Amino acid sequence: EYQKLRFVIASDAVIFLRSEENYVNIHYTDGGKTKKFVLRSSMRALEELMARHGLVRCHRSYFINPDQVKMIRKESSGMVVAELNVEGLEPVPISRKYQDEVTRLL
Repeated sequence: EYQKLRFVIASDAVIFLRSEENYVNIHYTDGGKTKKFVLRSSMRALEELMARHGLVRCHRSYFINPDQVKMIRKESSGMVVAELNVEGLEPVPISRKYQDEVTRLL
């Protein structure tokens, strides 16, 4: 009707979201494969929607799905990261501001 693309995905399929300037990369699983969808939006604009669907802000540039987190660990550099259940994906950083919230949900 409005000639706008609508992206619909089950929230449990979402692994994490990562912002890059004015875009958000949505990393998700589909049929056992990891895929990425690029959305023109800001993290702030998505924050309420993500919270309603169980995704947690863990960094200025990231949301994660707590169900996709294998473990949280502190690296030798002092940075705290979340290792994900999906093989081949790099750990997601967790900033100090969001550490308590993320660990409470796990």
